[in-house]
Amino acid sequence: MGKQHFERVDENFLPNEKGSIFVGPNAVYDLSSVQLLYSSVDTLRQLYKLQPNEELLGQWGEALEDSASREAFVFFAGHEWLLRRGGKSGFQFLLQNAEFGLILLVKSNYAKVENSATHFKIEVSPKLLSAHCPDSIQIMLDDLAEQVSSDGEYQPSGVAIHLALDVQGWEAPADLDAQLVCRSRRVSDHNGFTELVVDGTGVAAVYGKGQSFCFGSASSLQFAVYNKSKEMLVHDKADYFEQQWRRYAAVDEDFNTVYDSDSPVWRLEARFSHTVVNQFAETNNVKLKQYKDIYEHLGGLWRYALSSFRLDHNRSYVAPIWTLFTTDADFRPPSESFDYRRTYKTPGVGNEKNVCLALGNMLSLFARNGVTAPKAWAFLKRSGIWADLMGYCKARKISRGDLYDAVEQGLKKRRLASKLAS
Repeated sequence: MGKQHFERVDENFLPNEKGSIFVGPNAVYDLSSVQLLYSSVDTLRQLYKLQPNEELLGQWGEALEDSASREAFVFFAGHEWLLRRGGKSGFQFLLQNAEFGLILLVKSNYAKVENSATHFKIEVSPKLLSAHCPDSIQIMLDDLAEQVSSDGEYQPSGVAIHLALDVQGWEAPADLDAQLVCRSRRVSDHNGFTELVVDGTGVAAVYGKGQSFCFGSASSLQFAVYNKSKEMLVHDKADYFEQQWRRYAAVDEDFNTVYDSDSPVWRLEARFSHTVVNQFAETNNVKLKQYKDIYEHLGGLWRYALSSFRLDHNRSYVAPIWTLFTTDADFRPPSESFDYRRTYKTPGVGNEKNVCLALGNMLSLFARNGVTAPKAWAFLKRSGIWADLMGYCKARKISRGDLYDAVEQGLKKRRLASKLAS
């Protein structure tokens, strides 16, 4: 028989699935002071199988050879990147643009360049993930894969994802490693950690006198609990996260955010490797090779993680706080570009008229001002309609080459055959 959960009731002690009072055998817990501030996709890693563009690799190699600092600035896919060697990543090149929110890893060290293999990996930051809907993110990533590929062909080959819940009004007990129910056996080690827990299936580490806990292996399913207020200061990300908490946390009866800047925020984080995601796919006979495939399953994955790493009240019941974390976390990442209405539009689908109108107006403006096709193309990729334009083209099986030709011909036609030339 599985673990039971306390009954949830409201302030009038009437049954309520979202009630903050938990009633169980000889115990009552009022968790109204606990606030779930923000549920988010914290990290995304997308893998692609493709044959990399050798000319592009050669250019990057020469740029690094000419650099005394072993770093170089390169322009790729409409953005400037800091280029470095891949080091221990398993890839030859690493391109980073923190402002954009992406890290690109190109050319696997374990496969020949002339062979189609997992030669491309993209790491996406939480900032970029929170600013765009999943379909737009997928279009961006696919576009990068197409430009890295030697022939424009690519195949999504895996996805890893980190899910995070930020909470206030609760803090992890100092002995969480002893209380949390998981498969690890406790083995003490005092070399660099407060405590280290290892066995054949994973690792549990305790850092900083109970300020940070990590359970499981990075190559499998990993679960972390840590003081986010302290961690964000170390990584200089306080402004970003405080903005997110103020924006997306609930509000009280006076419409003030429940986030308290003077109280610590703790984070629970479930990290699913490519291997674990593939196991779910195999069990269900579905494809989970890209972000848009896995997005609809985030809630289920979160519940699976919190059942695999569980805090119990006793031998029969789950701790009420764990029930709250499991059932009330909402993994539908807020998107600044999302219109919160019941009608949802996929980029480039359902808004074809607007996309075509915007492109036509841009081309007319470019032609009037003598903008060349390469410059017009570069601007389009940085414009706000790029994701919609790519969705429009993909839905109609229009290649990037065909689109570029259309832009070039459109500019020429406007210059030569329209009133703009007179």
